[in-house]
Amino acid sequence: MELKIFQVGKNAYHVRSTDESKSMLSRYGILKGQDVPVADSAYIRIVGDSVVFGVKREVTFSLKEYKDGYSIKVQLSDKERLFGLGDSNRERLMIRGMRIALNKENVRCYGPMPILLSSDGWALFVNTTYRSVFDLGYTNSDEMSICVLGGQSDIYLFKSDTLLGLTTSITEITGRPILLPKFAYGLTVVNNERINDAQLLEYTRLYREMGIPCDCMGLEPYWMSKNYDFSVDKKWNDEKFYIPYWKPSNTSDSGTFFHNLRRMGMQLSLWLCEDYDVIYNEENAHPYVENYEFAEDAEILDVHLGQSAIYQDKITKIGERWFEHLKKFVDNGAAAFKLDASNQVLAHPDRLWGGRFHDNEVHNVYPVLLAKDMAEGHKEYNGRRLMINTSCAYVGTQQYAATWAGDTGGGPKTLVSVMNYAMCGHSNSGCDIDVTNLQSMHYGFLMPWTQQNNWSYWNYPWYLGEELKEIYKSYSLMRSSLFPYLYYTSFIAHRDGVPMLRPLPLVYSDTDKFDNVKNAYMLGDSLFVGVFDMNLTLPEGEWIDYFTGESIVGGRSIKYIPPERIGGALFVKSGAIIVTMTPQRYLTEREHEYVINLYPSSESGSTAIYEDDGYTYDYQQGGYALTEITSSGIRNSELMLTVGERKGSFSGRRDNGHDIINNSIPEIRGISDLGDVKVVAHGKIPKSITLREEDVPFAVHGEKCEFIVKAEQRASGSLNYVLRF
Repeated sequence: MELKIFQVGKNAYHVRSTDESKSMLSRYGILKGQDVPVADSAYIRIVGDSVVFGVKREVTFSLKEYKDGYSIKVQLSDKERLFGLGDSNRERLMIRGMRIALNKENVRCYGPMPILLSSDGWALFVNTTYRSVFDLGYTNSDEMSICVLGGQSDIYLFKSDTLLGLTTSITEITGRPILLPKFAYGLTVVNNERINDAQLLEYTRLYREMGIPCDCMGLEPYWMSKNYDFSVDKKWNDEKFYIPYWKPSNTSDSGTFFHNLRRMGMQLSLWLCEDYDVIYNEENAHPYVENYEFAEDAEILDVHLGQSAIYQDKITKIGERWFEHLKKFVDNGAAAFKLDASNQVLAHPDRLWGGRFHDNEVHNVYPVLLAKDMAEGHKEYNGRRLMINTSCAYVGTQQYAATWAGDTGGGPKTLVSVMNYAMCGHSNSGCDIDVTNLQSMHYGFLMPWTQQNNWSYWNYPWYLGEELKEIYKSYSLMRSSLFPYLYYTSFIAHRDGVPMLRPLPLVYSDTDKFDNVKNAYMLGDSLFVGVFDMNLTLPEGEWIDYFTGESIVGGRSIKYIPPERIGGALFVKSGAIIVTMTPQRYLTEREHEYVINLYPSSESGSTAIYEDDGYTYDYQQGGYALTEITSSGIRNSELMLTVGERKGSFSGRRDNGHDIINNSIPEIRGISDLGDVKVVAHGKIPKSITLREEDVPFAVHGEKCEFIVKAEQRASGSLNYVLRF
């Protein structure tokens, strides 16, 4: 076996034994980066069948190939800690000492990812789609061994002093997380599977009239005329969701319920089950034998014997991508699809995918290719981002789809799933909130994206009783108000590969005291979220209770008692700047009224207001605006708050023109005129505020100080406000 080294990034290397990588992740363009051959260096070199990698220590990766795969062995240092492997275990974050098999299956392993991060400054990504087994010091406490059951040696190695730095390098190769359409960061409610179109509209009306922010309504399998229809011939269930028979199937005009749903600003999500062979489209392939002439000796010319047969596949249409049959539903108004685990989690041992690949190679990567088919097909069709929500994932899923923790509820174990995804650079993850449980509600509304699943239940807010209804409403209002902070955090995830939800070991990787913390996480740079168990370990520094304004000293363990009607903890890092907005019934209802929340301290802070059209991929080509906001921290009783110039722009459009008559696509707004922005300083009241040495009027309300940044002032460029205490 001859190993070759390639550099694919500043701190990323590709090591393989073949002239060309044969992994499906490489073959189908999931992985990014260009292989540039490099000679041995101080950082990395080949010694026989081993790779020596210089990080905080010299790490030797010994590779050995077999007839049916390869193995990797690494000696572990005494205090080395290991993280990652995606949603393959829901017990632990620090996984040294465990033995974990990576092969997708229902509940036990929804989202395996052969990505491993070490506290010794290295990360490993095994470029395979075959089943693999990671023995992380389970058999021998000082040794890690990996067995890959197929393919030839192919690994990526990364170096960084921090785990966050490693996730940035990893997602340069595995792909940055997608920025979801704007509505996806609001509340999604999946409805009881038995409802019909009239109930769907009535429930939407109730959310709107009660002032409970909600952005998307989802339908479960009974929306289809055939329940659990895996085929590309699926249609609406006319008894539940009627479309006048004289109208085209893709209509969404005023004679349909789609029109009224759209007028109320509600997006539509449809549940799907999947068993379509997407490999044919990736290969641009056809069956080996399409048609043939009958042999001369045939006395009966049976048409059933005159063409090829695709074994056990009655669904796939060769030469047609899966998304093709979804176009009519997109025209109806579907802006999101929920991909069920069926039949993704099931093995297909006798199936030849694409007419040539065995299931042991395709099984794990299938959810990535399915999401890729849909996201790229939708982009080509109308230029818009599609909200794809899948319970199954593998390396690269983050480029195309969001995930939820599957049919496992909204309890503590789902958080371990989400945090292990985050360790691998997957950002847009969530779970099904249990809105009858105050703790689950707190947790679910403070996830990267929020979903309530009513599947066979009727847990709508108006059926929960007065107290729970008001709590539900208050959390949904809070979620809406936090949208600017969440959207900017999602943009950072896309730009830098830093996940929105960050496990404490990922942020504070220089200590092991957070390795077993499964009841708290950072949401973005500045929010500490405590869930379920209120015995919390706070990081160093000062923290401000988001609900009460009370200051809490960190660097210690506390027993937190939430305020009445609050289901957990939410702390703001002292010195932080949190941009919020006036809550809206849905996130595209009107222009946002921004509020800059400043938490003055000696610590400096920074954030930004990120704006784009909320629908298209223009942001990937620079079609967005960014307003940087910084705080100097208090120095000599003064603090400078800088509201930067709004830089960048983005365009609006009527629609893409593919279906103007039905007008299924609402107008996309371009960048708006600058508006006034309120600034609220929390906890410390200044004696005076000046701008360009002129006094700025402000009002004091209890422990808060408020003043307005006028639109005309913002238009003049960067503004430096001096707050004197």
